[in-house]
This record gives sequence, structure tokens and C-alpha cells, in this order.
Amino acid sequence: MHSVDAAGLGIGDGHPTRIMGVLNVSEESPYDPSVYDDPGEAARYVDEDLIGEGADIVDVGLESANKRFEVLSAEEELERLHVACETIDRVEGEAVFSIETRYHEVADAALERGFDMVNDICGFADPQMPAVCKAHDAVVAKMASPPDLERPGAVEETDWATRKSPDWAAEADYVDQVYEALKQNGLTDRTIVDPAFGGWSEAQTVDDDRETFRRLAEFRSLERPMLVSINRKNFLGDLVGRETEDRLPASLAATAMAIERGADVVRTHDVAETQDAAVIADAFGGRTD
Repeated sequence: MHSVDAAGLGIGDGHPTRIMGVLNVSEESPYDPSVYDDPGEAARYVDEDLIGEGADIVDVGLESANKRFEVLSAEEELERLHVACETIDRVEGEAVFSIETRYHEVADAALERGFDMVNDICGFADPQMPAVCKAHDAVVAKMASPPDLERPGAVEETDWATRKSPDWAAEADYVDQVYEALKQNGLTDRTIVDPAFGGWSEAQTVDDDRETFRRLAEFRSLERPMLVSINRKNFLGDLVGRETEDRLPASLAATAMAIERGADVVRTHDVAETQDAAVIADAFGGRTD
């Protein structure tokens, strides 16, 4: 199964690569151009800079996932949800709206109030998340992560000797751990997998991300659509010697290669440019005629 239907949007085999634009309603988020706390201004940004530039999905973050910041509780995320909901109520364009959260309570409330799908950066560390998404018939993106609500993406911090086996833990490399993390706590029939690019822990290195990228096609064997979030990431900037603001060309080159290796959704802050890269990758990679 390599495709899902997200509120009428086909994702996966037989469909074009989908572009996921980003909106943050978290004042601590480090990427300023995507951060808004006023619903009216946020809606204009979504209409003009995300949907207007080609985004199929709008992913709304309630808090920064940067490991430098304290993790918000479910209650604190719920206090911010009203801004996100008021924003999507004001948006005029058509898109699938995704809520980024690690908590089933927040996912449930967001899906009740107009969101279409969930982006779970903690990989079902909240064991009730799959059931909530199933109850709403909602697609859920699952990022590789340990079973710990406070440590999203830090797959190497999982006690693999206990969760898998001592022998497996001794032999597994980083990509093996990412693959296994995606399998932990199961996959629903409406799950999109995310291999967790980026510096989610002090132990994760740019070499880890590079090896994950090289072996990206292996994640197709999970038989689920795949989301990648590689926009301006350090593992690209380190290769070309560019700071974040100058990494767009590297990001677009990596986007085309990721699509060729099986990515079905590309999460990005640079919607128009990424959309162009996806169109080229789809046309010459056989995804579209």
C-alpha cells in the first residue's frame, strides 16, 4: 500500500508529489518568515505564500520542535490551538490542513475543529494517537522517533537492546534504527512515514542524515507513502558550505533526488521553488506523464 487519501487529496503511487508548506503559531519557532500569532495575518500568509505558491498541504505547528526549547504539555498546546483553528477558518484557498502535535488530545481537538490530518513528530509515542486518527478517518504522518514524548526524532536514544534485542542493537547502524523506529507501535493503513532528517539530538550527525538520504529508497519497503523534510537542512549546507539563507539551490537538488528515491510529500518553507523541482522530478522520473 503506497497511497492514501487525505481529505480527497491522493498521496503516493499514481499521484504527483505533494508539497507541504509550513505555518507556525509558536513564538519560539526559529524560522521567522513562517511564524504568526494573528489569525488574519496567518491566513493571508497561507493564501498568498503557501497555497498561492502551490502548497497542497499546510502543516501548522503549535510549538517549536527545536531541542533547545522546553516541550509544551498537551494543555499548553491546546491553549494555542485557537489561533490555528481561527486561521484555517479564514483561509480562502483550498488545501489539506495538517496539525503537528505529539498528543492525541490535541490531535482530537484539531480534527474536530477542521483539520484534516496529523503530523506526529513523536512517532506514536502517545499510544492513543493511532486510535484518535482512525476515529476521525484521518491520515497521520509518523516521524521516526523513540517512544518518548519529550525526545522526538532521537532514535539513537532508544533502548534498542530491550525493545528489539541485544544482538540486533549491537549490529544496527543509524539507518537500521530509523527504519525500526518507524515500525515501533505499528503503522495504520493511513500512515505516511517520515525518516526524521535534521538535528533531533546531540548524537545525530550530518553523516547520519546523509546515509539516510542515500538509502531513502529502502523505506519504500514499509509499503506506506513517504514524507521528507530536508529543506535547508544542515546535512546539505555542510556539503556546499552554505548558511541556512543560502541553501535553497542545494535543497532543490536534494528534493528532486528524494522524489526519485520515493518521497511522496516534501515539507518546505520554499513552496514555489520546491513545487518547480517536484514538477521536474515527477515528469522525468515517471511519476507523471
